[in-house]
Amino acid sequence: MSRTEPLSTAPTPAPQRPPANVPQFDSHALFGAARELLIRHDGALYHLRLTRAGKLILTK
Repeated sequence: MSRTEPLSTAPTPAPQRPPANVPQFDSHALFGAARELLIRHDGALYHLRLTRAGKLILTK
């Protein structure tokens, strides 16, 4: 005889909204037709890539 555990009934937390004073940028506006862009921060260059799956990857 097997024992069945009850399914969790914990509520899923609602997505949090960023504060109104945090700047937001549309990724399509940033990338345009490109798949990669460069971001300069404290003298270093970072690459922001848009993958085929639509994900963003930031690398130094």
